[in-house]
Amino acid sequence: MLELTDVLRLLEDHERSADRALSMVPSEAAMSGIAKLPLLLDVYHRYFFNEGGDPASWHFRGGQNLRELETDLTVPLLAELGRAGRVSVRPLSGLGTMTLVLASLGGPPGSDVMTLSPDVGGHYATARLATRLGLRVHELGGPDPHGLDLEHARERLAAVRPALVYVDQSHCLFPVDVASLVETVRRASPGTRVHIDTSQWLGLVLGGVFDNPLDCGADSFGGSTHKTFPGPQKGVFLTRDPRVAEQVEETQEYLISSHHFAATISLGIALLEFRRFGAEYARAVVDNTRRFGALLTERGLTVMAADRGYSAGHQLWLDTDADGVAPRVASDRLFRAGLRVNFMGGLPRVAGQAVRIGLNEPTYRGLAGPELDELADVFTAAVLATEPPETLAARVARLPRRARYGEAADPRSPLVRRALALCAAALSRRGGEVPAELSVASIRNE
Repeated sequence: MLELTDVLRLLEDHERSADRALSMVPSEAAMSGIAKLPLLLDVYHRYFFNEGGDPASWHFRGGQNLRELETDLTVPLLAELGRAGRVSVRPLSGLGTMTLVLASLGGPPGSDVMTLSPDVGGHYATARLATRLGLRVHELGGPDPHGLDLEHARERLAAVRPALVYVDQSHCLFPVDVASLVETVRRASPGTRVHIDTSQWLGLVLGGVFDNPLDCGADSFGGSTHKTFPGPQKGVFLTRDPRVAEQVEETQEYLISSHHFAATISLGIALLEFRRFGAEYARAVVDNTRRFGALLTERGLTVMAADRGYSAGHQLWLDTDADGVAPRVASDRLFRAGLRVNFMGGLPRVAGQAVRIGLNEPTYRGLAGPELDELADVFTAAVLATEPPETLAARVARLPRRARYGEAADPRSPLVRRALALCAAALSRRGGEVPAELSVASIRNE
C-alpha cells in the first residue's frame, strides 16, 4: 500500500519528467498556471446552482461570493468568442456534452438520429450512447475518410427524417463541410436539428481559423475544452436558438448536478487569456501542423494525406508500418526520447494501427521556426532508432518552453506571487503556517 510520501514522490517524479518532455497527444492540451489555480482552492469543494442570483435560491452558499466568476466571466466570454446567444458551461467533458445533446435534442425513446460512420471519423461512443438512450441510430458515410456523400445523405435524411444530426468527427484531419451539410439537411428534412461536436476543433473555431458552425447554419455546437482549446478538462454547449437552449437547460437540471465550479472558473480564466492570443495561436497551430508534416516527410517518414497537405487542423497520422516500425514500437521509442504520442487503431479507413500526433500543445508551449526542424530531427531519429534515446531525450529537454500564450509565469510578477500565496494558504489551511513572505496580505501590501 502506498503511503502519502510515496504519492508525493511519484508526483514529483512525474513533474520532473513532464518538464523535460513534450506532449504531442492531440487530445490533450496544456493551460497556464493561473488558469489551474482555482483547482487547488476552496472553491473546488463548492456547488454553484444560483446562476440568476435570486436571494431566495441560495440553497448552497459556499460559492456565493464567487457567483460573478461564472455569470460575469466564463459565460459571457464563451458567448462572445463563440458568437452565441446562449451557452452552457455545465457539461463535465466532451462525452458529457454528447450525452446532454442526445438526451435533449435527440427526441424521446424510439426517435431517429443520424451520426457519422467511423469510416469518416465518427466517434466510437456516439452510436452506443444513443442506443442506450433508446434512440435509433443511422450513419452517414462518404467516399473517403475526410468527406461526406451529400447526395446519399439527402436520400437518407428524406427517408428517415431524424430528430437530430449529430456530427461527431473524432478522428479527423479535415473537418466536414458544415455549411453544405446543413443546407442538405434543411432541404431534405427541414425539422431536423444539426449539432456539431467541436471537441477536436474548439480552439480553432474560437480562434477564427475554422468556420463557426452557427454561422454555417447549425443549431448548436460544443464539446470538450482541453484539446485545441488550452483549458481545463470540461465541456461546453453553444447555440443561438432560444428553444434549443431551453431544451438543453431543462435536461441538464437532472443530468448534471455538480458541474465542477472550480473548473468553470478555470475555464473563464483560460477564455480571458484566449481572447487576447487565440487568433494568433489558432493560426500557428495550423501552420505548424502542415509544416511539421512536410518536415517528417522530407526526413523519410510516411505521413498520411500528404496529397492533401497533411491536415487542416492540429492532427497528423503516421503510417510507421510503411517505414518498417510497428506503431506501438514507434510510440515506445518516442516515449523514451521524451515525446508523448498516441498509437491507436480505428482511424478512418486505416488498416491496423497508426501513430497519431498533434501540434496543439507544442504550439502552445511556444515552439516555432527552427525549433520545429529540431523537433522533426529528434522525432524521426527516435522512430527509426538512429540515435540513442538518452541523447534524443536530452535534445527534447533543451527545446524552449516559452510563455508565449497564456499568462506569463515570471515568478517576480505581483500576479504570480499572489497566486503562490493562495497556493501556500491552501496547502497550510489545516494547521500549517504560511511563510510571511508568501502570505496574501504581505504581497497585497507591497
